[in-house]
Amino acid sequence: MLCEMCGAEVPKTKFVKVEGAALHVCQKCEKFSSSAMVKVNTGEILLPTVAERLENRDKRMREKDVLDSEGEPELALDYSERVRKKRLALGMSHEDLAKKVNEKKSIIIKVEGGEMRPDDKLVKKLERALMTSLREKVEEEAGELKASGTQGMTLGDFIKREK
Repeated sequence: MLCEMCGAEVPKTKFVKVEGAALHVCQKCEKFSSSAMVKVNTGEILLPTVAERLENRDKRMREKDVLDSEGEPELALDYSERVRKKRLALGMSHEDLAKKVNEKKSIIIKVEGGEMRPDDKLVKKLERALMTSLREKVEEEAGELKASGTQGMTLGDFIKREK
């Protein structure tokens, strides 16, 4: 290959940016480059930082189906019982657990009594402090959300019909 900067015949070149121009240069001329270039799948030639930022933006901009929660872990129905059993097994009082998760004692009592459903942050704190899982995967049955004989629920499924 030929170095586009010095004209030397070399076994391999590197694609870099020199003074704003994209060139294939040898190892000796590489020291004059401002940075290495990256070819993106669209064929553009960009600086690595620009390519990385564009890739991150594309990931953020992808549409996500919020209704498709198949197999995602959700708070278990018996979360209050799990918290109480694990706290007692570790020999902790309500106050000890509250200090460990940086919450009020009354919050811990309400969670254990099932009076309060903890938010995601509190669930993570409790899981970490108690070294247990309060979530489980919930899979909906195919027929659970669908009305009989239809592709999905419609307004007609909610209306009482006179026969």
